[in-house]
Amino acid sequence: MKISTYQEVSSYFKNHKLKNIVLFSQARSGSTFITHSFSKYLGFKKENVFIEEYFQNKHFVYLKNFLKKHDNFFLNTNEFVYSRIFLKKNETLFIYLYRDEEEILNSYKKAKKLGYYLGWEEFYEKYKNLFPNIDSSINIPKFNHLVWESQISSFDHALTLSYSSFTGHPDFIKDRSVIKKLKQIGKEEKNLEIKLNNKINFSFFEKIYFLIRRKIESRKKDMKNY
Repeated sequence: MKISTYQEVSSYFKNHKLKNIVLFSQARSGSTFITHSFSKYLGFKKENVFIEEYFQNKHFVYLKNFLKKHDNFFLNTNEFVYSRIFLKKNETLFIYLYRDEEEILNSYKKAKKLGYYLGWEEFYEKYKNLFPNIDSSINIPKFNHLVWESQISSFDHALTLSYSSFTGHPDFIKDRSVIKKLKQIGKEEKNLEIKLNNKINFSFFEKIYFLIRRKIESRKKDMKNY
């Protein structure tokens, strides 16, 4: 699997005159920092950057319709591992964030000690039954990498983004010991403030429809939609 630096991804995005980015990631892969820094690097306005919290605990139909009704966006999601291959949108680059497996596991252990991501392993374990061709005994980060490797050809424009390439980015904190908070992206010891204020182009009735779909087709019934 070819892994591209953020400079290479940026060049591809601009050379192909694309408008949107969908960043797929997994928990503790560094997606909070990447979403914040890479979207800024590419010139996206804050009101067009949709962090993972916008799509948490949503049915797949929510994300699918989001792509249909929005443009000029940068979005990130850690979910929809199975169904993401059904996402289609012109002028869109689909990216998967690749981080070293051990780094992800170590980050998860730190978060777990703080009482976060306690269901992380269980959440991703549920996907393993949906990918019988992938060895179910491997660790979660490796499993997610292999899933993406099997999916990347489903998209017209798709790249695998190297997390480690950001070590040369001016916003990257090389001394990782200063990072004490779960969503800390700067040297100051505090979490990134989460604000979900961006305008979503869904009507009241569409929101009700998404809610009903989530209740009828719950995560417990079918992980394919989450």
